Amino acid sequence: MIPAAARGTTTVSARAVAKIAQQAATETPNAVGTVRGTATVRGQRAEVSVRLGLPWPAELGRRAGEVQRHVASRTGELTGLSVRVARLRVVRLQRPAGGTVVFEKTTAPAARGRRVPRRWWSARPTPVVVTALLGASAAGLLTADMASVHLFGNAPAAWRTGLVDRLATTSPAAGSVTVAAAAMAVAGLWLLLLACTPGLRKRHVVAGFGAGRSIALDRAAVASVVRDRVLDADGVDSVRVRVGRRRVRVRADLAFGDRATAREQAGAAARDALADCRLNRPLRVRLRLRTTSTWDPTPPAPAPVPVPSPAGGAEPEESP
Repeated sequence: MIPAAARGTTTVSARAVAKIAQQAATETPNAVGTVRGTATVRGQRAEVSVRLGLPWPAELGRRAGEVQRHVASRTGELTGLSVRVARLRVVRLQRPAGGTVVFEKTTAPAARGRRVPRRWWSARPTPVVVTALLGASAAGLLTADMASVHLFGNAPAAWRTGLVDRLATTSPAAGSVTVAAAAMAVAGLWLLLLACTPGLRKRHVVAGFGAGRSIALDRAAVASVVRDRVLDADGVDSVRVRVGRRRVRVRADLAFGDRATAREQAGAAARDALADCRLNRPLRVRLRLRTTSTWDPTPPAPAPVPVPSPAGGAEPEESP
């Protein structure tokens, strides 16, 4: 029997895990549109993140939870890794091609013992990469020059000797030193600010999933829900929606009907759409309704209902 130390090891790359998670998400009937997956592997544990669209109208929390559980279990089954609950990012909401899905009114369960976060925390990849590259470049140049001097007996590089001479002859009160110090202080404060703030302002966390920060909606997805709901109001011709951190600005054009009634219906539709999104941080609605140039204050008369003719196409007989 071959000893365990001589059997070798099997390593599953993060790219392969991401592809498997992406395929697992497409296996669920809840995923619509293009699906993208990313993964991080640390030993026998993996963390996966999936970007996808969800069908709507539908209860987003339940459908997203089903996708999460399937992606985690299926990825762990196929890779042999311990996969945490998948991190899900909903980038769009799409109506199904056939049929209509009805919203299911449910109450979001409260987080037990832990505070539900307001937003996802960003890893700040761009500032981290830029800072690491600058530090690594400076350290690499200095190390290469010192190795050339001590190992091969070469003369120090001109840039290093010139920099040392300039620093030795420059007064600390010089303007260039003050400017450089101020720039470094601003950069340090900016990095501290990035480290202490969550970021990802364009994503709104969905309530009902504890402190895992596992599901979020993009502002564009929330705006599409609000826009379609307001368009269903009587007399509304066009709608423009802008979703911010704390409020939703809705601008609607009214083609016909009473302004007060249309404003009440449009506002209620926008608030209902936000309630169906189940965001853990409620957004306020700011509605602006204006009439078009062809606005008619009276609603159009209902179309007459056609009376079906008897079988065979014969005209009905008139009673005497």
